[in-house]
Amino acid sequence: MGFKITKNFYKFYLIFIIIFCVFQNQSLSAAREPLIRVLISKNRNLRIRSDKSIPLIIKGQKFSNKKIKGLTVKKENNRTSLFFDKNKQKIYDLKNKVKLVVKSSDGRGIWVGQKRYSGILNLLVLDSEILVINILGIEKYLSSVVGSEMPAKWPLEALKAQAIASRTYALKQKGNPIYDIDSTQKNQVYNGLESRTYKTARAVRSTRSLVLTYKNKLINALFHSSSGGMTENSQDVWKNEYPYLSSVRDFDRNNPKLQWKKKFSSGELQKLFPEIGGIKKIEILNITNTGRVKNVKIFGKYGSDQISGVDIRKRMNLKSTFMRFKFIEDKKYISDNDNSNIPIEKTLIVFGQGSGHGVGMSQWGARYMASKGQKAERILKHFYKGVGIKPFSKNYL
Repeated sequence: MGFKITKNFYKFYLIFIIIFCVFQNQSLSAAREPLIRVLISKNRNLRIRSDKSIPLIIKGQKFSNKKIKGLTVKKENNRTSLFFDKNKQKIYDLKNKVKLVVKSSDGRGIWVGQKRYSGILNLLVLDSEILVINILGIEKYLSSVVGSEMPAKWPLEALKAQAIASRTYALKQKGNPIYDIDSTQKNQVYNGLESRTYKTARAVRSTRSLVLTYKNKLINALFHSSSGGMTENSQDVWKNEYPYLSSVRDFDRNNPKLQWKKKFSSGELQKLFPEIGGIKKIEILNITNTGRVKNVKIFGKYGSDQISGVDIRKRMNLKSTFMRFKFIEDKKYISDNDNSNIPIEKTLIVFGQGSGHGVGMSQWGARYMASKGQKAERILKHFYKGVGIKPFSKNYL
């Protein structure tokens, strides 16, 4: 009996081809997704465990896909010891520069200390520290970065702007020998799976692969919390001048980080600046066009020194370089037998505005613009001048 081709068969065949092409394209897209290597821990002691009862798999040096529930690595007396959870006894001493690979047997999360991560982990034993590097697809990484850098309850368009800026910034960092990017404010904050929400994942998914370019190259997509009214020119903070990182108006007025102050006792200043015996006087030498401090001269008991606004901010752990200084006398007195009062010290008060280096996108400014109906593209092109927004290509590196 011959086979009869019907209209239903053609319909079924067409649906099959469409579904196949969709899944094939998704597979190819996933295969092209860049991987990112993120430094998530740099310590002398390390604790890694599985998520619930799902075993971990470890390999490298003496191990070949060994299943474990967890492990502890300790650096003591120039020796690195490895312990498995099963018996809590030391397995062996790890050699310097050894690499171990840890992954979840079903692809779920892995706990490193108090944070949970997807992907795989590389454990590197170096001279004085144990490095843990999380390797995963950049889109999955970004779903956590957006939630680490911005509150997930913020407007979706602000989250989308953050996703594009963070993707650009991360891809720009790729190529270092051991890892690509740090998980702290040194680069951009990445707190693992607990910072990933439906809304942050949606922001990343809806901007998939989009990056910021200038003359067909990835930009240095810097961002910060709040500028205090005007963002800063890159050359006024660091040596490099980027045309797309020029000063623009910020919209960050309604935020809790806009104004701040911090007090320092004479004893604290002595500890911070021991080489000149503390600080008795601060003279601002010059400021930027936006009002940030570029350089100051500090006077202490043993002499004076000149220091940049960036350096004094770092040493004193201040929120920004948009700052001013004032010394006041503490109302502390010593009474002698003649009932005379003698002031014993002065306190330095630093007043400031904004939070962060002030260059590039202001996160609070992005929030405000998004709340007024502005789209992510408009937000980004306000803070990064003359840029394009395109799907990522290796040609942009």
